[in-house]
Amino acid sequence: MSLIAIDLDGTLLNHRNEISEENIKAIQYAQERGFEVVISTGRAYFDVRKICEKAGLSTFVIGTNGATIHSKDEKRISAAAIDKNHVLSILRWLDERNYYYEVFTEKAIYTLKKGREDFYNEIKSMSSADLDADMKELVEMAERQFDQFGYVLVENYHDILKQEEDFYNILACSFDKKKLEEGWAQFKEFDELLVVSSADHNIEITSKNASKGIALEKLVSLTNCSLDQAMAIGDSNNDLSMLQKVGYSVAMGNAKDEIKNVCTATTLKNDENGVAHAIYQYLENLVIQK
Repeated sequence: MSLIAIDLDGTLLNHRNEISEENIKAIQYAQERGFEVVISTGRAYFDVRKICEKAGLSTFVIGTNGATIHSKDEKRISAAAIDKNHVLSILRWLDERNYYYEVFTEKAIYTLKKGREDFYNEIKSMSSADLDADMKELVEMAERQFDQFGYVLVENYHDILKQEEDFYNILACSFDKKKLEEGWAQFKEFDELLVVSSADHNIEITSKNASKGIALEKLVSLTNCSLDQAMAIGDSNNDLSMLQKVGYSVAMGNAKDEIKNVCTATTLKNDENGVAHAIYQYLENLVIQK
């Protein structure tokens, strides 16, 4: 059995945060022919489930950058949480330096009320400014971030730490490139943590035991699929670990060159149904090989 792993933001989702009809049909076409389809994303599982329900799709889900895996019948089959002592030090460091941050658990996305307001106001202010095309796209991407399901607003990071839940992913945002680089350097020093990025305005922190690639390996072992025959589709730095695990890796047309350079193929952009295009080409190539 072969497997297809698909990132969400910038890949399966278009700029309206929707899965197009063309992409839905392509996924269903692959499933009807016995292919296992996996959504692999930095988003929380509960948010992904809402998106998939709206699209009428049922798939395995690798969530929070590989920290969780859920089956098609909504059971959690794997989890890798961040040690709570590390969560404390991360949040304290981010808070002292006025980063906007979100903390992902099984039930919610926790964020500070004031931090959210400040970051949203910054986005609105930049939206009305004269920006180049790349920066304009980045600001729009940051604004779409607030469309996620499951936000819980709190007064301070101590309120987050009081929650009797496991913490799977911490996302920190800034439009200040130097500030992001400082955050990346700070948390890269922790051997127990993994730092990735899903866009130029963020860094994402998980346990070192959590990545899309590690989760994909776990899922393959559970489903008797083959990584050699598997396809992965993505567009960002946090997709690299899974793109490097499979036999057929596909970069989105809107991906940066660093992603395209490690992939075996490049498809169309996310607003051009690039996922559907990649799936049909993949299935055609498999038939030819047989």
